[in-house]
Amino acid sequence: MVIEVLSQEWFRKIAHLLELVALIAVGLLGLALIVQLGMELLVIIRLALAPVSDPAFYSFLNEVTSFFIIFEFIVMVIEALRNHGHISITMLMGLGLTALLRHLLAASNSNGIETIIEVGAIVLLTIGLAIYRRFVHDPEESYEKRN
Repeated sequence: MVIEVLSQEWFRKIAHLLELVALIAVGLLGLALIVQLGMELLVIIRLALAPVSDPAFYSFLNEVTSFFIIFEFIVMVIEALRNHGHISITMLMGLGLTALLRHLLAASNSNGIETIIEVGAIVLLTIGLAIYRRFVHDPEESYEKRN
């Protein structure tokens, strides 16, 4: 009985330590993403001030979509820190949509079949997100209310 209580206390301390390490790692990831976001913003400003040409436009578009992906990662890190490591499925689906859209816009030399598959994936992900928000997700429910 005493050994069981001691082992439960030991497991609780290990779990708390691991949670603390994970939160510190996510915080450091957030700081690294903020630095990367600033670097992307500088590239976007440089490209926006450059003369307009077809390759420069695609490069600019690629940098803008990269900026939004990094921004979404930062928001995801903030959400994970606020909710003790839990991330919303809508956040992950939005990140997937942004990544697919970025690839669709940046891949100007892809064939028609690849483009149709990517557009189909975007449509399916959008439909899945709409179904999740309409029928599954409870906007009033939060991590704090569940625990």
